[in-house]
Amino acid sequence: MKRTFIAISFFLAIHASAQLAVKSVQNKETELLVNDSLSIRKGDMLQIYLPAGKDFMFIKQIKSMLSTKLIGNLADIAGTGASAVGLGSGNANILQGAGKVMNMASVIHRGADALNKIQDLPISSAAKKIAGKKMEVVGWELTDDGYIILVSSEKKKYEIYLQEAALAGEIAL
Repeated sequence: MKRTFIAISFFLAIHASAQLAVKSVQNKETELLVNDSLSIRKGDMLQIYLPAGKDFMFIKQIKSMLSTKLIGNLADIAGTGASAVGLGSGNANILQGAGKVMNMASVIHRGADALNKIQDLPISSAAKKIAGKKMEVVGWELTDDGYIILVSSEKKKYEIYLQEAALAGEIAL
């Protein structure tokens, strides 16, 4: 019983330290000034924590306009000759080997320990892909709901609802 109480207290203390109530945000054109003390600039890295629930509620991936359906249509237009380039036995082996190398490099880059721990959490597979990562700030915009921070990681772009994500503990400022 005592261990359970200590574990719960420890968890709540860690979770509470990640939360930040955003009381004021000033747009200084080259930076956002949060609570008169924290500065967010383009090129800064934002730490993504764990989602508030099974999935991130205030961090959303910006979907690319280039979908697999569009890619399929472009391949159709190009014709069978162009789409068959690289499908010869030698080229296919090279492409397959390159894919394996890229996958291994990605796993090594993330760090095996951190990746294993995140994979064990009861969160969605989409949340597991970005939990614990640092993302680069590429911009921001003011909406009716508050500031949205635009970030990128591994060629994917995300919107972070600043006030809500900070309060929920999904990001660290």
